[in-house]
Amino acid sequence: MSSIDQYKHKLLGFINCPSSFDIVYENPTRDVAIYLLLEDIPLDEEKFDGKTGDILLGGGSGEAAAFRISMPKAMLFFFQHDWCDFESRDEIFKAFWSPTASYQFCEGYSKLGWDPNSAIEFWMAENLCNILVERFDQFKIYRSANGPLKSALTFIEG
Repeated sequence: MSSIDQYKHKLLGFINCPSSFDIVYENPTRDVAIYLLLEDIPLDEEKFDGKTGDILLGGGSGEAAAFRISMPKAMLFFFQHDWCDFESRDEIFKAFWSPTASYQFCEGYSKLGWDPNSAIEFWMAENLCNILVERFDQFKIYRSANGPLKSALTFIEG
């Protein structure tokens, strides 16, 4: 059982990580779940944190290591360029990866265009936010008149 299964959530879909390594616990899939949190995560949870409305990539223990994107802060950060009401990037997005999991993810995402000279967390958050804005009505207010957003990630309906 994944850590996420202890909490109310909604599966939005999956993204593919073309890693050469298993990235989901004891499973050869390269698809990592994207969840919308439907409740606040208690402070004693060790695998991830988050509030109602936040996005989790991965479900923690028993699944892929988790990556949290805080909503609406991440959308404001990426799409309202004059917004800067935060003290640390961890308020906007945060990885809960071990060094080994980080290597496995990074090896896969480098095949999709991530450059090791930039922060993987920033790259992941930006690409995931682009997917959310393009695919889900609840995030459509962040769509631009400049046309569709691009993402290096492959999204799979849930």
